[in-house]
Amino acid sequence: MKAKSLISAAIVVASLFGGQLSAAQLKTLPLNQSAGQILLQLDPGLFQRVGVMPAAMVNKGCTFYEDNDGQGEAWHKAVGWLAQSYENQDSYAEYVTSVGPWWNDKISSLQCDETDTVKCSIGIYRDDNKGGGDEAILWSSQGMINLDRYGWNDAISSYMVFCNLLK
Repeated sequence: MKAKSLISAAIVVASLFGGQLSAAQLKTLPLNQSAGQILLQLDPGLFQRVGVMPAAMVNKGCTFYEDNDGQGEAWHKAVGWLAQSYENQDSYAEYVTSVGPWWNDKISSLQCDETDTVKCSIGIYRDDNKGGGDEAILWSSQGMINLDRYGWNDAISSYMVFCNLLK
């Protein structure tokens, strides 16, 4: 398995456990390879624990729609782990390496959550694993976003959602 795939797998595993791994920790991950499979053995102590998600952050993220203006099939992706803590805000994130076959290149509009204390944004990519050479960052202050306006209609394959909780 390529190193990039191992890192992506580690990021996915880390997000499932509510944390992230540093570059140094990634280099020390124990790997077992047998019968064409690679198994990651992870120490839960490597992760930054979110603990209890602050009430203001529960279910905060972005909603994706099949058609313009928030029409058609929809799904919501909420942030799940503490990415960084600053003096004036805590930043939570969720990275999706692939939207999967049903949603791949089928998203026409999206909207990110915003309240007085929570501001969400999204980085979108044309290919899986942040690939494709292009990235766009869209903000909750934009309201409902029709992606054709930005040349991104039916073009998203992976993304990263960020929500900042203002202190």
